[in-house]
Amino acid sequence: MVLLFFLVLAVGCMALDLPKLMQKRRVRDLSVYFVFWILGLGATVCALLKLNIPSPLFLIILIYKPINNLFGVWFH
Repeated sequence: MVLLFFLVLAVGCMALDLPKLMQKRRVRDLSVYFVFWILGLGATVCALLKLNIPSPLFLIILIYKPINNLFGVWFH
């Protein structure tokens, strides 16, 4: 029920924002708006459904650790 209320509210907010963005005809602004809107909707739906989502910090650690090991070998 809360999820349905949230989706109706999100569609209403989008209906208010889109005409203003469409008048300016800026493709870059519209694309950034949609990317952040979809990311925000996804995060909110996951929070409402109480899904266990791993922290984005794990991705940073996954990327940084091999680089850190490489520099450790070089400068040891």
